[in-house]
Amino acid sequence: MSEMKAATGFTLIELVVVIVLLAILGVAAAPKLISLRKDALVSTLYAMRAAIDTAGTQTLALATVRGLENQASATLVSQGLTIPVVYGYPAGGVSTGMAALIEAPADDWNQRASIYAGAWVYWHGAFTEDAGTVQCYLRYRQPIAAGNKPVIEIETSGCR
Repeated sequence: MSEMKAATGFTLIELVVVIVLLAILGVAAAPKLISLRKDALVSTLYAMRAAIDTAGTQTLALATVRGLENQASATLVSQGLTIPVVYGYPAGGVSTGMAALIEAPADDWNQRASIYAGAWVYWHGAFTEDAGTVQCYLRYRQPIAAGNKPVIEIETSGCR
């Protein structure tokens, strides 16, 4: 007579229990392993940099047309907006200059003068701490001479 071998393996119930346990562990561990907030904050800083660069280029074009690109301090008026310019580029500032051009909503962005002369710091409103403490910010430095571009620096080491 032939002998029947006993079936070995997992039952359907055991497999379902293991899958459910893995799903629960995955849901609990995913937020700790995947930080989308940091990526979103960094992406927002780079988007802000692109907006500032575009606003600067457009302002320089208008200043050049009006012959103001070589002046250390001037004012442009365009579409009802008064724009202080430094060597043709928007001056930094909390309520004028670059801040007014990019129309950063007050609730979304914090801003203040930088420790560097002619520079302004912008950081996301998700942080209540100062940009120097947070280390997640964008710094806009006005040009220091005719023919120079503004320096736009991004610091992301403290984005969390």
